[in-house]
This record gives sequence, C-alpha cells and structure tokens, in this order.
Amino acid sequence: MPVLLLMSMCLFAGIVLTSFKTETVRTNQVADTVRQSLIADMSKLKQQSQLLAVTLELLMQEQASLEQAQEAFYQVKQAYKKVEYMAEYLDPELAKRINGAPLPKVLVEEVNYQTLHFQKPSVRTFPPEGLQVLEELVFAEEVEPVIAKEAIVLAHGLQDAVSLLSGSLYQQPLSDKQILESLREQLVRVVAMGITGFDAPAAGCELAHVALALQPVLHAAQLYDSSLSGKAKTYSSKAVEQLQQAVLYLQQHPAFDTFDRLYFTRELADLAYAALTALQQELLPTAASVHKPVNDHASSLFSADFLQAAYFAKQDRREQKPELIELGKVLFFDPVLSANNERSCASCHVPSKAFTDGQARSIAFDFKGTVQRNSPTLLNSVFSNAYFWDSRAIYLQDQVPDVVVKSDELHGNYEEVVLKLQQSSEYRKLFKRAFSSQADNGLSTNTINRAIAAYVQSLVALNSPFDRYMRRETEQLGASAKRGYNLFMGKAACGTCHFAPTFNGTVPPRYLESETEVLGVTASADFAHPTLDEDLGRAGVIPADAWKHSFKTPTVRNAALTAPYMHNGAFAVLAEVVDFYDAGGGAGLGLDVPNQTLPDSPLNLTEGEKQDLIAFMESLTDTATVYAAPERLPQFPKKAGLNDRLIGGRY
Repeated sequence: MPVLLLMSMCLFAGIVLTSFKTETVRTNQVADTVRQSLIADMSKLKQQSQLLAVTLELLMQEQASLEQAQEAFYQVKQAYKKVEYMAEYLDPELAKRINGAPLPKVLVEEVNYQTLHFQKPSVRTFPPEGLQVLEELVFAEEVEPVIAKEAIVLAHGLQDAVSLLSGSLYQQPLSDKQILESLREQLVRVVAMGITGFDAPAAGCELAHVALALQPVLHAAQLYDSSLSGKAKTYSSKAVEQLQQAVLYLQQHPAFDTFDRLYFTRELADLAYAALTALQQELLPTAASVHKPVNDHASSLFSADFLQAAYFAKQDRREQKPELIELGKVLFFDPVLSANNERSCASCHVPSKAFTDGQARSIAFDFKGTVQRNSPTLLNSVFSNAYFWDSRAIYLQDQVPDVVVKSDELHGNYEEVVLKLQQSSEYRKLFKRAFSSQADNGLSTNTINRAIAAYVQSLVALNSPFDRYMRRETEQLGASAKRGYNLFMGKAACGTCHFAPTFNGTVPPRYLESETEVLGVTASADFAHPTLDEDLGRAGVIPADAWKHSFKTPTVRNAALTAPYMHNGAFAVLAEVVDFYDAGGGAGLGLDVPNQTLPDSPLNLTEGEKQDLIAFMESLTDTATVYAAPERLPQFPKKAGLNDRLIGGRY
C-alpha cells in the first residue's frame, strides 16, 4: 500500500511538473514572428555583404564599375538598417565591428589612473573597420588601387562579422522584454544619432536609412497591436500611429539640410517612445532600476529623469540622502580642505557662473600662475563615464582626490585634512548623520570623497526653455532657437558628438561610454594665423598616437554662462567656437592634425545660421534652480584658528 501511494504521488507530481514546464515554454507568437523576420533580414544582410566583397574584387580587376560597387554598398547598408535595432541590442560590440564609428580603437591594458605616474600602461591600437570606413573609401573622390585593396580587406572583415552575428541569432530566443527594450533603444538611436547623419560620413541617404531603421520597429509594434486588448492595446495603437507618421515623414522629407528634426522628434518620435514605454510597463511592470543609465519609466528623451544620476555613482549607486548631499555641499564650499585654508572647490566652480570661474585657466594655488586647463561646468557633469578634460577618471568620486592633493589646486594632504575636520564637533556630527546607515560612518578619505561626489551628482539642471518645450510643458521657444536645433542636429553636425539629450559626449542609446575628440584646437582665436595648442590631452595620460590632442566632449548645456571655451579657454565667445567648427577645426585651418576626428571640410554656415546655432545653445540655459552656498561653515575650537575662513574661499 505504501508503495502504491508513493507511485501515485510521483505520478501526480510528474503531471504537475509537466504542466508547469509546458506553460513556461509556451510559444510567444509576437516574439516568434519578430525572430523569424529578423532571421530573414539577417540572411539578406549576409548575402549582400558577400556580394559587396565580390563586387569590390571585380572592381579591382576592372570587371565592375565604381557605380556598381557603390550600389552594392547601399544594399548592404540598407540591409543592416533592417536588423540594426536587434543587432545593437543583443551584441553591441559585434555591431560596432559592422557599423562602428570610423575611428581607431585604443585598447588600454593594466592601468589605473591613480597609478599612472609610476606605472606605464600597455596600449594597443586597432585600425577602424566596418561600414562607415568602407563608405569613406567607396565614395571617395578617386578610388585608386590602394584604396580598392583596403576596401576589399574591410569588406571581407565585414562579411566575417555579419556571419558571426547571423550564426548567434539562430541560437537566440527572443522575449517580450528584449523586443520592447530594443524598440525603445532604436528610437533613441534614431533621434540622437540617425537623423544627425552620425553613421553616414560620405554616401548620403541618411534619412532614407533612418526610415528603414524604423520599419522593423513599426512592424513589431503592429504585431503587438494585433494581439493585445484593453489598456495595452491603447498604447500599442498609439505607438503604431506615431511610428507610421514618423516613417512617412522621413520618406516625404528626404533632404538632409532642410529636414525638420525638431518637429520629427517632438511630434512623432518622442511620442512613439512614450507609447512604447507605457506598453512595456503595462505588459512587464517593473520598478525603475539604477543599475542602468536609462530610466525605463521615463516617457521622453527630454524628461528630467530620462537618465538616472544614481547610476553614474561609484559606491553610492542609489538616490543620495539629503544629509549626504548637504555634507558634500559644505565640504565643497569649505577652504579647510586646502593646505592654506583659503581655497575651496567653489573657488574654480562658482554657482553664478554655472560652476565655472570665467577664467581661460583657473588661478593656481597661492596665485602662482594658472592651472593647466579651463574649469568646466559641473552642472550635469554626472552624466558621464569619464572626468577631467583628458578623461583620466571614471567616476566623480575618483575625481575628488586629484583636485584635493594637486599642488596647483587645493594642495592638500588627506591625513592632514582628516585631522583638521576631526577637530570640529559639527563636522563629526555631519559625517555621522550622512553615513548613519553604515558601520564605517566616521571621517575618512573615502567618506570625504563620497560626500563631495554626492553633492556634484545633485547638480542636475535639465529644466531649460528648450527642455520644457520638448516636454510639451510650453509652446514657447524662439524661432531662431528652433532653427538652431535643426542646424545643431543636422547641417552643422554638432549633434554627431554632442549627443541629445545631455548634449555631451556620452553615447546613445545606452549612455555607457563617453567620447573624446581630436579637434585641432588652436592656441588662440586668431584663425588668420593659427597655431596648434600643444596640450596632448588624453595622450598625456595614455601614450596612444590616436589620442594626441584628444579631449573630452563637454556638454553645451548652459554654454551661455560658461565662457571662455575649450580646454584651454582660447575662445572668448560662442561666436568664435562656431567659427572654429565652421572652418573644419584645426585641420580645416591648415594645421597638421593627423588624427583629427572632426571632418576638416568647412560647414559653409551663413552668418544667420551661426546666430541661430548660438540661439539654440542659449535656450539650453537652466537658471530655474538656485545653487546657493551654505549660509555658514562648521565651527572649530578657537585654538585651531580656522573660524575666520570665508565660504567658498578667497579666490
């Protein structure tokens, strides 16, 4: 009897387990259809990449024309655009091999920026590859045999990368989460990169390719719409409607220079993004996670919470406690961190000047000359994965020690700073309160750095007139600023390096890396007699030829308040900055800049267009939040002789 009972229980358990297993692997019709379409499109890309390689070989043998080679390239590019949304989502590194920027890849091994003074890093540089490099070759003014040979090698490399991607897709099941996230990422990619011509360096057809890139997004949205009901269908229907209009608008307005990017983004693409965000939250409700930069709950690229500042923190990857921010604020304005008790962080980062100081180069410690570079704004600086002009630090928290101990800045010593702060009962209480949830809540190098970083992290200013207009909170935005945005994201090519919505070098759609650029910045604004600024930039930290004179791409938000400009403060007004770019950077001015990443051809902007560009940058000014200094600084025992120090220091 016990044996029969045991057998019966096992049989019942088997039936139950089998039923649960069947439910778990039940086919998702939408995901399966999307996957089959993707595989078919991937097969087409594979065929076209093979055809391109063959055509280039025939061109080399004079058995095919240059026009045929260019047409074969177009076919590959168009085929890639149909799979871009999922290729970039599933394997972004492999996607870079297929359609990455035409720049050398520098691989740095065994390096910690804090030990660079005594540890030589190992550096390897790889030549650029992929469609964008091929495009520059195939559409060159003259395709000589040496160029054709290089193109053939690149085409075979492209073919290999496509084969790898194709093979991995056959093994890759797709889920609703993957599909919906990839669709939303593609919309960000289109708005922040596609319509700027970011990946079309020579061949044109930028907007036609953007329309192709949105086709699979529309197709997937239509599949969801046909299978849903209730509130989810409301969102999917809205997404379909907006995407259809977006694709149609692109097809009807193919001229790059006159395309209305402001209308396309605000009235079409951003509303499609909002609908897809709502659809994902309806189908797969999740809490917002700070373990990724993009907030899955944000309904617009220009929402104040689209990017999550907490993600970019090092130890404190969470919303910061008000007590921690307040402690950081006090430390930021307190000259007690410096060796002479007269200089603070706020000496070079003044709130009224958008946390810059108005100097070409900041005054050095004890007024002994100046520091090496211009003081950049701290507003929105948190939205980055690289700090300092040479990008040597990865986190805000790692930036603080360099400033505190540097001899021409605060010239401090952490052991002495900690001993000084410990003398103040007020400071001891502030630290204990700020780190109350942690066992190690005392004064230390680590807690000082974390507090200051938390304050800088809080300096988010995303409520400019332009932001409010894009969020549809107002219909007020000047006509000149509107034209300027279209120029910035189009003809003037600013948006290909200063990416929306931060308008800095942090790369969409995932915002996981921050770029540096070689611009050939001149030593002064005398463009009639230009000389190259000698600062090596990033190459001064990592000795790679590709990084000589390479500097972090800063935000242009609040640019109206942050003159003078560039790493050396060479340009006094925005008009000079625009003139420099209009000329094609240093190389365009005739200087020898071997690795300039900025195209050296002139933009041919009219005076009116230059004024419109400046008007747009001025519309990014956010003065809605007042970043006031603390009313008082913590007191010390009288014998310490520290209570006469000025808030913000004497500089």
